[in-house]
Amino acid sequence: MSDVTREEVISRIKAYEKLLPAIYNAREYPAGFRLKPLDWALEDEIVQRPMVEATIDGERRFIRPIGTMDIEFLSNDIVYRARKGEVNLVENYPCGLKCPGCFSQEDVYGDTDRLLTWQEVMAHLDQARKIGLHSIKFLGPGELFQNPDLFDILEATHQRDLPISIFTKGAELGSDELAAMCYGHLGIKSARHLVARVAEYDHVRILLGFNSFIRSRQDKMVGSYNKTANYRIEGGRFVDRGVSDYTNKRDRALINLVEAGFSDPGKGQRLSLIAAPVAMNQVDEIAAMYIWGARRNIPVIIAPTMESGPRAIGLMRHNTKIDPRHERMVEMMVGVYSHALEEGLTSLARLREDGISSYMGTDPCNQVSNGLFMRLNGQIQLCPGRSDAAAVYGNVRDEPIAKLWVNSPNYRRNDLRNNWCPAKTNGLPLIIQDEVLRRLSTTVARTA
Repeated sequence: MSDVTREEVISRIKAYEKLLPAIYNAREYPAGFRLKPLDWALEDEIVQRPMVEATIDGERRFIRPIGTMDIEFLSNDIVYRARKGEVNLVENYPCGLKCPGCFSQEDVYGDTDRLLTWQEVMAHLDQARKIGLHSIKFLGPGELFQNPDLFDILEATHQRDLPISIFTKGAELGSDELAAMCYGHLGIKSARHLVARVAEYDHVRILLGFNSFIRSRQDKMVGSYNKTANYRIEGGRFVDRGVSDYTNKRDRALINLVEAGFSDPGKGQRLSLIAAPVAMNQVDEIAAMYIWGARRNIPVIIAPTMESGPRAIGLMRHNTKIDPRHERMVEMMVGVYSHALEEGLTSLARLREDGISSYMGTDPCNQVSNGLFMRLNGQIQLCPGRSDAAAVYGNVRDEPIAKLWVNSPNYRRNDLRNNWCPAKTNGLPLIIQDEVLRRLSTTVARTA
């Protein structure tokens, strides 16, 4: 049962149509247009590169190059405080927000002796670059746009010509107060100014959290429902976490990013919206969100079970309880893909070739077969979606990246183009792919 009326949903969709002008019309997309976030969904020419030479246990070997890595940064100040026991990152998670679906596995940050400074992270990435690393994604902990070392990190990745995609809820990019609080020491006094400074780096891609058009739904998903004040930072600790009027801040961030050129088709899809997770009751709006983004050159990554880490288990159990036969999940996917077909964004032939994506409507995930996830303590994992022992492959403090990569199950997947979602096997069974494609095929046959 929906938590809002159909009339409310329609009203919000109309409001967002006015928020930003469309770039494309239905069935008038450029030839070859795909919804594929730049440098996240890796291109075939990256995935299918020749073998590279590496030294592993003293032996020279030719190995498959690594394509991408998910990584974590904190400010050096917080890392040093945590090492000295002045800040407990397990009890006081280093973020101003308090999203109930936060992906992070907090006990990793209690491994204080092994926490990496951002320069140490870069040193390990330099090792990975020697075996082909093409791009990275920042996942946490917390918000990179709350990190006082932000521009040093962006400069370091720029010098390495290393594209960086940044997951963010965008509050600082849409709030003058928060932008000035975090970066006033650099002369930044407004959110628009902050976005303009970030936009100077062409290698930056923004993955903006965007779960819903509906304000009440969205605010609940970031823990800011009925909040009347913004977070504060005292002695490296986030105090009174959460932000007030979050959805309006997010929308202002989106406007600022578009005005700064992040959705410019001439520069690729540098801005994506991350609807992860979406709830089963959002069937009423999710397809409209998807088309809204596509017409503005903004992929919408829709992931109904993608709360990563331990919290994903609870979400999957909840979804299984309310949707034991995955009917709502299938209905949501069929709705999105049906709109994609009608819109001219894909074809049934292409869906049969590519397979149904766990990021419904956009290019399939290929990051697991082409990369690794490095935590703040150097721990290497399958991807952000799994934290159990079977998905942990070692630590960069103990073994070089090349050895961890070539010995990982990820490496043995070869250049698999559609990973579906190995981290969510229990939440996204393969039968969903078959059922979605079957229903789409039946619908297309009836209308042919």
